[in-house]
Amino acid sequence: MRNSIKAPTVREERTIKLLILLALFSIANFLFFFLQPEHQGNNYLFLLLFITISYSIFKKLYMWYNYANISVPEKPSTSLDVTVDILTTYFPGEPYQMIVTTLEAITQITHPHTAYLCDEANDPYLKDFCERNGIIHVTRNNRKDAKAGNINNALRTVATGDICVVLDPDHIPEPDFLDVILPYFADPDIGFVQTVQSYYNIKDTLVARGAAEQTFQFYGPMMMTLNSYETVNAIGANCVFRRKALDSIGGHAPGLCEDMHTAMLLYAKGWKAVYVPEVIARGLAPSNLTTYYKQQLKWARGTFDLLFNVYPKVFKKLNVRQKIHFGILPLHYLSGVMYFLNFLIPVLALVFSTTPWEGNIIDFILALLPVAMSALLIRAFVQKWVIEKEERGFHITGGLLQINTWWIYMLGFVYTIFNKNVPYLPTPKQSEFNTNLKIVIPNIAVAVISVFAIIYGLRRDFTPFSIFMAGFAFFNTCIMLFGIYLTVKVTNQNRILRSNLSDSTVKNLFSTKQKLRNLFHTAFTITRKGALPLLIIALFSTLAFKQQMKNNRWENVEANYYIKKTGKLLGIFHPPEDTGWIDLEDINALEARNNLNFDIISLYMAWNEDNVENFPDQLLNSIAVKNAVPMITWEPWSSDFDLAEENSDLRENRRVLKYIHEGLFDDYITKFADKLAKYNKPVFLRFAHEFNNPGYPWSADGGNTPADFKAAWRHVHEILKDRGANEVMMVWNPWDPQGMEQYYPGDQYVDWVGLTMLNYQGLNQNGEEVAFEDLYLPFRNKLHWFTRKPVMLAEFGSLNLNGNQNAWLKNAMTSISGVLTEISAVVLFNSAYDNNIPVNNWYKRPYLDWTTDSLSIISAHFDETPLFSNTSPALIAGKTENKPVKNIRGVRYKKGEDWKDNYYVLTREHLLADFKKMKEAGINTVHFKGGNVYEYNLLKYIEERDLKGIYEFDIDLSQGFINRDSENAKLTEYILEKVEELKSNPAIVSYSFNYNLDLYYSKPLLFYQKQAYADWLAYLIKRIKEIDPEKLIFLDLPLKRSTPAELLELDQIIPVDAFGLMLKDSTHLKKTLAFSKDRNIPVFLSSTPADLIATVPSLPETNIILENWQDERYSHRLSFDGLLDFSGRKKRTYYTAQDHFRFQKDRVFSTIKIVKPAIPLLPHQTVTYHAALYEDNNWLQGSQISEDFIFEWKLIKNDIFGNPLAARDLGEGKSINVKIPEDYENYEILLSATSKDSDGVLQSREILHTPVLIRGGY
Repeated sequence: MRNSIKAPTVREERTIKLLILLALFSIANFLFFFLQPEHQGNNYLFLLLFITISYSIFKKLYMWYNYANISVPEKPSTSLDVTVDILTTYFPGEPYQMIVTTLEAITQITHPHTAYLCDEANDPYLKDFCERNGIIHVTRNNRKDAKAGNINNALRTVATGDICVVLDPDHIPEPDFLDVILPYFADPDIGFVQTVQSYYNIKDTLVARGAAEQTFQFYGPMMMTLNSYETVNAIGANCVFRRKALDSIGGHAPGLCEDMHTAMLLYAKGWKAVYVPEVIARGLAPSNLTTYYKQQLKWARGTFDLLFNVYPKVFKKLNVRQKIHFGILPLHYLSGVMYFLNFLIPVLALVFSTTPWEGNIIDFILALLPVAMSALLIRAFVQKWVIEKEERGFHITGGLLQINTWWIYMLGFVYTIFNKNVPYLPTPKQSEFNTNLKIVIPNIAVAVISVFAIIYGLRRDFTPFSIFMAGFAFFNTCIMLFGIYLTVKVTNQNRILRSNLSDSTVKNLFSTKQKLRNLFHTAFTITRKGALPLLIIALFSTLAFKQQMKNNRWENVEANYYIKKTGKLLGIFHPPEDTGWIDLEDINALEARNNLNFDIISLYMAWNEDNVENFPDQLLNSIAVKNAVPMITWEPWSSDFDLAEENSDLRENRRVLKYIHEGLFDDYITKFADKLAKYNKPVFLRFAHEFNNPGYPWSADGGNTPADFKAAWRHVHEILKDRGANEVMMVWNPWDPQGMEQYYPGDQYVDWVGLTMLNYQGLNQNGEEVAFEDLYLPFRNKLHWFTRKPVMLAEFGSLNLNGNQNAWLKNAMTSISGVLTEISAVVLFNSAYDNNIPVNNWYKRPYLDWTTDSLSIISAHFDETPLFSNTSPALIAGKTENKPVKNIRGVRYKKGEDWKDNYYVLTREHLLADFKKMKEAGINTVHFKGGNVYEYNLLKYIEERDLKGIYEFDIDLSQGFINRDSENAKLTEYILEKVEELKSNPAIVSYSFNYNLDLYYSKPLLFYQKQAYADWLAYLIKRIKEIDPEKLIFLDLPLKRSTPAELLELDQIIPVDAFGLMLKDSTHLKKTLAFSKDRNIPVFLSSTPADLIATVPSLPETNIILENWQDERYSHRLSFDGLLDFSGRKKRTYYTAQDHFRFQKDRVFSTIKIVKPAIPLLPHQTVTYHAALYEDNNWLQGSQISEDFIFEWKLIKNDIFGNPLAARDLGEGKSINVKIPEDYENYEILLSATSKDSDGVLQSREILHTPVLIRGGY
């Protein structure tokens, strides 16, 4: 039964137009993004890419234009009394059976007609067949004008009918062919009626399938829209003409595309046409690549010839729609040139190590996705109007076949330019399955060149962009291989499966194939029916996601803080009596009864001479033996000291903090520090806890100020570090959140934040129980703004006055384990001897009892196995002979790190430019992390440019080394394999390891992880030296107060050749260098801020590595510690380094600064900032500054701690207007100045507001 195509409903028409409107918006959005100047790569390749993208977009627009007004003509009811001629042709070599079948079908047409065979061969067999079947046989003695001339010969000599039907000799008409067509000629203005050109051999070969797929959309929704636009194309295979119309243009027009030529001339004469979307005749599609190529060459050459030679002549006689149609349709064959450019772009990009486009790939995909979805969904939706349901689909075979025809289309275009004729030969119609392989030589060449480009290009430049280009080249290669495959394979011709598999297996395979096909059709149907909502979702979700990404880079940018690991520590204070001491045997028994182990054992020590003389060494060591850490709450009572006899403040325990920071207690503190240093194991020291609790004399009630507290704390901290008590962890414990930030001494002096979380139930001031979260959250909300130190509940518990103890503890632990994950330690205050009883008139007992028998309630929520429970004593590897570190003048090259989030791409071009600048600065060594996508390039070009490389193994220290034997073994194997690979590389002079575990762990876990890491490194480095004994091995660690002690310990464990000191400033440097020299420990400066070179004259001239080559720019953080700025221009620090490494005298630099408005800033107001330049002992502004200077302004967004997160361009000029952001205290402004005669840059970075001077300070 023939399909009946219905015109779109009003709703469907609106859907199509809305889809197209959304698609147009998607294209505009993509082009706006794609054409941004900062995204343009190589100018020539970008131009080629822009041409191909523009052509593709233009082609899509034309297709959508031809989908926008689908119509189906109403069949007139009028019957016509007309005579009809049906003509078909024969060319020598065409198969008899094909033409006979067609002629027989013509004779079966029910409407009266006269049949003609226009025989170019005057073939006797066909002549005899025509005589026997009542068909008029026509021949001629020349072949002028090919098919058109053959038809015209019959029209001039014998055919006289009112209607002329032209059928290709392979097209088999249905018996009612004329019954469908003729009624449309009731309109006297109709010059021709066109029907669907359909094929009956689609399943014969892949080529036939692909060739047919290319026509499905055209003969469906496109031709139906052309019907609405009065621009129906005539198709010579089965077109029906009014004889009068043909005579008005002198008969069938000649040419390779005689049908299209005829239609153009008819339209120019004012005739109209109708398209009837019914299949009333079926023909043969090209069955192999040779015949398909011949057909496409003929059509490409013919349509270009019409565009160049006929279209200008008839242009003025065509209406607007016809001008558009016939002016654009031939450009379809320009796709050959575009495909060639698409092959060429990745090849050139790979060979010349460049790229046509630069930018974020994710952004590119987000911009392109709505366009791709638009094309797919519009195409899917309009497939409701393809002629037959079997024609619906994505038509992949047709698309691949078309791409493989690229050189044929190009050839047609070139032939047109040079006016080279292509002989008219009818499309071969035999079912030939063989193809001459010579015709795919261009495709083979593209495949071979693409593979060569991939290999050569990736060996020359290995980056994400070159990999991306290689992906395109490989994709092109696969398409070309498919074309080659088409020359030797055909559908349903290969019987290998059926010959070698059982019938049941073949049946199962066929069943699976059918199920997959049905699944595909179901998915396609859903896609087609849901096209509009799917496109809306795709468009707005990508726009929303892109906007979110944009916001995440500015408005909502957040610092990517790494929360240091602490483990979960469970502790207890369990005194046997009214003292601060504990009985370890009692605690052991408590653990046994409750099947748990405490990680922290808490005790209290008041300041006095006795606890130094009788320091509890044995108790602390017993705590350590049970894999626990002691916590000493160290209470600075002053009245027990001899000093108090002569000082009334001290006798009354007043103003003790002032006397501490003034040094009055240094002797006691020093002795206590020595005891802790001798203990040399982790210990929490909770000094002056609850400093804002009026119940303690070291609070404000005791005459102490926040300044006194901070000074005393820092003083104690300094003494502890000076005396080598490096494993002491300072616990800062406020009592009240109100104003506690005023007491905070700074992150460098604090290891943990301790909090007192005790539920006094009815003894609270208001007489009511307070929920745990109500106690804790006020602290949490304030701590967030000035520190991220791990939190310990140093005193945690609940009374049981109302029988609600267990419920309160359970609720608290549920919150801690579920939501309040920053709480890393809980120390149960399990004392029955607390005499600190709040003022009340009803509690008569001498002590508060905080003990609980339900320890399982707590341990059930805090039962992580301590990560340090199975550590072993440090291995002593023994000292080895160190190879000397010689003549290192280096810099850390961080540009390739975290490449997925990095704005830099380490292409060959960028690397060579950077290395050239390095050598100009006197730098001879590049320190870089390996193991990332840029390793290949770095190794290659460091060696090529005769530099030295320090290869740092990029080990994820955050994963830890405790209880990870399997993972550590795999990492060891990987590193040793890499050493084996690198040992023959002459450019690599050293391997490097990072020992900065401080970034990832809090104490005490840090101590244990360091121990495990050191043990692993000792084994690993010994193995490395066995494999590659020539290269040096370095271990980099941060410079801090405890570094000398750490160097002393590590030097005995790890057989490195030198330790690298990573500096942030010069603090502790002189002491550490002197110590290492005295102990004969080889050290060098492995990460040095460049500005220290100018400010610290004692820095060595060699064996120094600068901190960073170029300022870093990630999506969530920035750095300004490089020698080059974001744009690769030389900063002042570059020249400072150059002077240092080349032993030159310091040069004189110009200076710039930002002149800020001297007014209070208000959010959202606009203020002006001015640039000032210092030259010749004068500050210059405005017009005083030479026009040779270019000033660039950026707004820098910082986090609450002042760390730069993101930058936004403000513009250029000697001044700039800035709209003040809401929280302007967290913003800075960056001014960069360049001059035309220099590749350097001057910079100044300032906060937005001018600080107000108050009481002698800012």
